[in-house]
Amino acid sequence: MNSKLDTDLLAAIAELRQRYPSWRLGQLIVNVAGWADQEIWDVEDEQLLEAARLHLEQLPARNRHSVTQT
Repeated sequence: MNSKLDTDLLAAIAELRQRYPSWRLGQLIVNVAGWADQEIWDVEDEQLLEAARLHLEQLPARNRHSVTQT
């Protein structure tokens, strides 16, 4: 286990939860796996993190700003 990877992935998931509050957690994870072009049962944590980060980076600036403000 890589605790830094786990921490980073969970932080990215938390940020995505703020961006998409109406999505169920399972729905969010499946969508991130899809962004990684992987099936949910095949996706690696590193792929999930990369896809989540890329998606967050591509958000419009105003949405990205509102996501990071808590």
